[in-house]
Amino acid sequence: MPKFTKKSNFPTALFVAASLAIFILCGVFFFIIKINFINNIANQPAKQPSSTDKYYLNKNYSEGDLLITKVPELKDMLTGPIITDVDPNLGAKNAPVTIVQFSDFECDFCHEQGEILKQILNKHQAETKLIWKDYPKNNEDSISFQAAVAARCAQKQNQFWAFHNLLYQNSNNLTQLKFLNFADQLNLNRAKFVKCLDNDNIKQLIKNNIKEANALNIKGIPCIYVNDQEVIGEITIKKLSKIIEIEFKNINN
Repeated sequence: MPKFTKKSNFPTALFVAASLAIFILCGVFFFIIKINFINNIANQPAKQPSSTDKYYLNKNYSEGDLLITKVPELKDMLTGPIITDVDPNLGAKNAPVTIVQFSDFECDFCHEQGEILKQILNKHQAETKLIWKDYPKNNEDSISFQAAVAARCAQKQNQFWAFHNLLYQNSNNLTQLKFLNFADQLNLNRAKFVKCLDNDNIKQLIKNNIKEANALNIKGIPCIYVNDQEVIGEITIKKLSKIIEIEFKNINN
């Protein structure tokens, strides 16, 4: 009669037990990591507006990052422009009166209005500051939108207003090549400037301004606000000075 030798089950049992132990340990390990991750997220402070940010809101809404708020709609929340250091500005940082200009670099009348605003800033240096808001064509392929991006890229190198002036001086014949020439004239870092022109974050700044303008139901440009007061149509230095004086008086009363 043939004999059969039965192999020991010990190595197999040991392997199964070891595999089960490793599986359980891995599960516990990943569970601990998940709990720590959730706790870290929960303990992170919520994003707060900058101390310089200012929102003109309907009384039913509180401050927050309005441009990413989906409910309710932005147009139902705002009664005036969003004041933030993200947008280019001139004048006294803590000025009680803020002039916001929604504009486009292909708009000649916007340029004329901008020159009046510069004179206003010189006349009311202690009381006013100017904030630029882009309102180009809502099309990334348009030279209007590209000019806005180029100016924001110059802003990244602290040359927004100088670039702004060059754009307006050539507003009837703007091209990508001219943007590069302007950058060279201002001694910008060309490599950084060129890379910036395709930066999605920069483009989003422009889109945020457009979204804000649409929420405010702006019908045309140039459009300016003195604090939350919209000023429509052609504005003279005399008329704008009067509005600023009234606004300043109301703030101090």
